[in-house]
Amino acid sequence: MRITNPMVVRNYTRHIHSNRALLDKFSRQIATGRRFNSFSEDNAGGIRSMNARRALNRVDTNIDNARAAQAHLRSAEGSLMQIVEISHTISERFVSALNDTNGEIDRGIMARELERFQEAMLGLANAQFSGRYVFGGTNTIAPPFTVCGDTGSLMYNGVLVNELSRDSNDQRIVNLLRDAAHIDIGMNVTFNNDANDPTRVDPQSAFSYTLRGIDFLGIGHDNLFDTTSKMIAWLRGETQFVDSAGNSVNVDAYDNEFGGQLLDQFRDAFTHLSTTIATLGADTQFLEFTIDRLLDEQLNLRTRQQELEMREPEEAILDFKMQEFIYHATLQMGQRLLQPTLFDFIR
Repeated sequence: MRITNPMVVRNYTRHIHSNRALLDKFSRQIATGRRFNSFSEDNAGGIRSMNARRALNRVDTNIDNARAAQAHLRSAEGSLMQIVEISHTISERFVSALNDTNGEIDRGIMARELERFQEAMLGLANAQFSGRYVFGGTNTIAPPFTVCGDTGSLMYNGVLVNELSRDSNDQRIVNLLRDAAHIDIGMNVTFNNDANDPTRVDPQSAFSYTLRGIDFLGIGHDNLFDTTSKMIAWLRGETQFVDSAGNSVNVDAYDNEFGGQLLDQFRDAFTHLSTTIATLGADTQFLEFTIDRLLDEQLNLRTRQQELEMREPEEAILDFKMQEFIYHATLQMGQRLLQPTLFDFIR
């Protein structure tokens, strides 16, 4: 087969353009430090890079979620510790009030003190963090705890706390006691296969960061707030009360035996507070371990992303110099392969 001069010119031109394109590619790699700038340059590498970026984005989101939940819990823990201090003070004041040496005026002063402590307790139960109420469950907009104007009893999200019972069949109460919201912190969120609620998150696959105030103030007639109200009423010499079952009972004014029962009820209600604080501590520690694990995963993914997308400058410069040598050699070869034209003679 005879190789004509036009064939030589076409092949040579194709190779010179190819060498020039590689030279430009390595020059860009030196300038940017990147292996490629578009998928057309490296399809397989681009796909792997996108997968790494997607995984890294998920990890970054999980870290943000975990840190937000951790800050939320720490704020809640601070409020609960203050409620603990108030509860201890209320208990101490009431113990001293049970002493027979205290007169009606002394007990009246103690009643006013307990009222102020009770107001402080209510304010802490309605604590906010970043403009959202902490202890309202999924209700973060309105104050979760209010006081019924008619009876002075505590209300939680519009429901009387003394009417709440874990054995209740009232769907509104059931929903209130199950109220929870979850966030993804990298535990592979899944949903329960429940025909009645198919969108319900499996609590084992996500982190519940909502806090229900009734978990530490208690429910029923012996909740911490209403029991404090009974103690205040006892200090003022009132004789009609509501017992744990919701029945009305009459006692003598300043009956020490009944006062001791109120103190026991208050201390029993206080155990819910201690349990909640212990649970918060465990959840906070769990989040710390989770954040450490996610930060390690984030570092590994960023390293993988760099390996896929970035080039060491020494490698890029070496490739550029080699390609530059090939390009110049190709130009020199063209002087021998291409036949002189009329323009060469004119020049």
